[in-house]
Amino acid sequence: MYRVRTLANGERLTIVLLASASSVHTHGWATALNRVGHRVVVVSWQPGPRIPGVDLRIAPAVDARPARRAPMAVFWLRKLIRDVHPDVVHILSLGTYGLLSLALPKGPARVLNPYGGELRAARRSPARAAVLRLALRRGDMVLPVSEELRAEIVTRYAIPAERVQVLSWGVAEDLIAAQPLISPKAVRSSFGIPHDATIVLSVRTISATYRTLDIVSAFAQAVADRPDLFLVLLVGARVDRESALRDQEAYFDRVREAARPVADRVLIIERTLSREQTFDLMCASDIVVSIPPEDQHSFSVLEAALAGPRILLSNIPPNQQMTSDGMTADLLGEPIARTLAQKLREVSVDELTQRRNRDYILSREHGGKKLAEHEQIFRWLSRYT
Repeated sequence: MYRVRTLANGERLTIVLLASASSVHTHGWATALNRVGHRVVVVSWQPGPRIPGVDLRIAPAVDARPARRAPMAVFWLRKLIRDVHPDVVHILSLGTYGLLSLALPKGPARVLNPYGGELRAARRSPARAAVLRLALRRGDMVLPVSEELRAEIVTRYAIPAERVQVLSWGVAEDLIAAQPLISPKAVRSSFGIPHDATIVLSVRTISATYRTLDIVSAFAQAVADRPDLFLVLLVGARVDRESALRDQEAYFDRVREAARPVADRVLIIERTLSREQTFDLMCASDIVVSIPPEDQHSFSVLEAALAGPRILLSNIPPNQQMTSDGMTADLLGEPIARTLAQKLREVSVDELTQRRNRDYILSREHGGKKLAEHEQIFRWLSRYT
């Protein structure tokens, strides 16, 4: 029998994060929880870099086929939960980790963070929708990052509205503290970017989901009229599955080929950058672009708002919500390659936008305040599950 311990006010929690060890979001969230004194155990399906101060556990038999590995992982996870005895299990993303969460024993409170991409994939896949539905219904609290996601969870998956609360992670306190100290000139130099270029940063990694080919097409049109522009693309992490990796590499090749005519004004960063390195690039950029046809309350976009560049976004509900909440950004309609090209020809950074967006982050999306809200939820759930 799992016994819920009685917590004194302010006592540190033991939190298991069911999450990818290679994710920058996992790294940032685990670090933030650890920094305020909680014991954090990251449970990951695949290996990843160590996180200082955090206990990292990897599911056994990494090289085995999923059909053999999955049953082993069930027994391993249940034993881990008995040994660690967490107050809360926080499940970050409901793809692989939603499936893995179904093996959790009864006892600790479950908090779930579904991503927009997972909900979109489930619309096209009955199997994914079934896993999502089971995981959501077993959760004690679901924390989507936008009203759009909340509405879908409540209506499509019949989750009681009182168990679904919109809550983002905000922008981490260490990035807020670091931002005034970052030297754009030094960052440009470290990446070999011309000091006088107008940097256009595609802040999301290269993929069809984020319409990188459209970004390259728009840039190629705009740079013909505005030769000061310089595009930076991020390759990011490789996916795990072999078939998905082939598709990913094929898309990378298409992007490289599309960028060839303007190769002297494009930098493709092939290595995976840390969250801090990516933020440095945002601070050194003049324009940030993020134009997926569907999205959620993007952490990258929030960090860009703090960093200070002009922000160009697709005109979709999560971005509309952020701008209605007080963030300043240009929302672009379809056809996206044409509207983006036109905006790139004319847009530039300005101090008023920078000031407004910094105020927006500090007042509405401050990571320290968001962390305190999460802690309050964790403590409340740990007393009543």
